Amino acid sequence: MCLGIDWVGSPCGLHGPYIFYKAFQFHLEGKPRILSLGDFFFVRCTPKDPICIAELQLLWEERTSRQLLSSSKLYFLPEDTPQGRNSDHGEV
Repeated sequence: MCLGIDWVGSPCGLHGPYIFYKAFQFHLEGKPRILSLGDFFFVRCTPKDPICIAELQLLWEERTSRQLLSSSKLYFLPEDTPQGRNSDHGEV
């Protein structure tokens, strides 16, 4: 599935072969959407995994291959981790 991702705005930094950006645009259900650094969104790592919350932290492009890359911090509910929820986690 091709998402048709485009960078939004000018590059905000360069380091070696990498070009960094602050946001990208894609289309979801026919509507244009923009995600920017610091935005939160729901994600499922694999079809069998539970949904978790992701925080977009980095966006960059590798100049040679033109590969678009991102890094996100993932937040899981305690019950969705190997240790599970315990009394220290508070209310559900």
